[in-house]
Amino acid sequence: MNIATYLRLSIGVSEEAKMARMSGESGESGESGESGESGESGEAGRSGSFTAARALVSSREGVVGMWQALTATPVNYKAEPAALDRWSTPVRLRTLTAELLSGIYYDGAKESVSVEYRDRTAVHPHTLIHMIRPTEADFVNQLVYVNNYAALRMERSGEIMTEATDILSFLGSIGFLHPDRTRRTFELLTLVLRAIGPIEMRVKHALACRRPVEYSPQIQPMIPTPGHGSLPSGHATESFAAAFVFYALITKVKTGRFEVNPADQTFIQLMRIAERIAINRTVAGVHFPVDSVAGMTLGLTIAEFFIARFCGGGRLRTRTFDGRGFEGDFRYDDIIPIFVEKRRDTGRRNEGGRNVVEDAGSRAQQSPELNYLWSQAITECELMIGSVETTR
Repeated sequence: MNIATYLRLSIGVSEEAKMARMSGESGESGESGESGESGESGEAGRSGSFTAARALVSSREGVVGMWQALTATPVNYKAEPAALDRWSTPVRLRTLTAELLSGIYYDGAKESVSVEYRDRTAVHPHTLIHMIRPTEADFVNQLVYVNNYAALRMERSGEIMTEATDILSFLGSIGFLHPDRTRRTFELLTLVLRAIGPIEMRVKHALACRRPVEYSPQIQPMIPTPGHGSLPSGHATESFAAAFVFYALITKVKTGRFEVNPADQTFIQLMRIAERIAINRTVAGVHFPVDSVAGMTLGLTIAEFFIARFCGGGRLRTRTFDGRGFEGDFRYDDIIPIFVEKRRDTGRRNEGGRNVVEDAGSRAQQSPELNYLWSQAITECELMIGSVETTR
């Protein structure tokens, strides 16, 4: 059973349209997912039919009998993180999305935008990432890559069409991810995709970059060009963010702490899957390679912030992506060293490759509600990884 089928069966077709949008690039995989976003309307998938409602009315009239006064009053639910277990999946996701995005701010300028975070105790916000858009000439120079990648369209068409609405199936092929057996892990990664979507859209709006087809009619994308800006790539942002959080869960269970090992095959394969998903958007003709560089940088930076909100600990670095003068193609291993190399928090800037630099940062507050879901996902991963290790 793939992720899309599970969503239809478990939470209803109307909610599935919205969830599918989160499994692909938020907003890129079809704007029909907007229905059901507000209030309780997302629960419409379980509302039933008019016929069923009439049947329930007549059934009650036949069995309810005389009204009986209450002899005992039920006590209200205890207001605590564990109360999340009482709510439906769509409600849990909306609640936790609000929690994960709390404290996020944006500071836009003419050619750039910053994503900032301020917790309840801080006077000033901490800049998570500052993004500067490429020039028109930079995008023009990138067109040759978009054109050359078109040769792979037939070969990759199946992947491209599936990835439009489903990222988690690809990541789940690396680390065990099943919507029934690891439902809290699946829910946590869905939450990551859902929460990062508004961030990437706000950044896209601030940078307002044209799509490849707007530069040359010869691009002729193989899928409809999405109705929003090009940089950063949302598929790159989301796939790398989800991959990084997934790896954090796995390595936490295996080693007792979260520390990236760039030689670990699980990490390598997750990064390669995210890279391929990002490159496939260039193959499809809707993104430049530099969009993927920006998306990966944004995705991993926000993933680190999310992990801090889930389980605490770790330093939040300030990163800068400067797209001006960018040259060449996109490869994840050109960017990843700045995220995984060990370094002391000296307060000095670390220079990285591919137009990305890093400064010392601060910390983010752990959320009790988010930590509750994280702990449930950790328990699931312990069961799965434990069962694998005992067979060796």
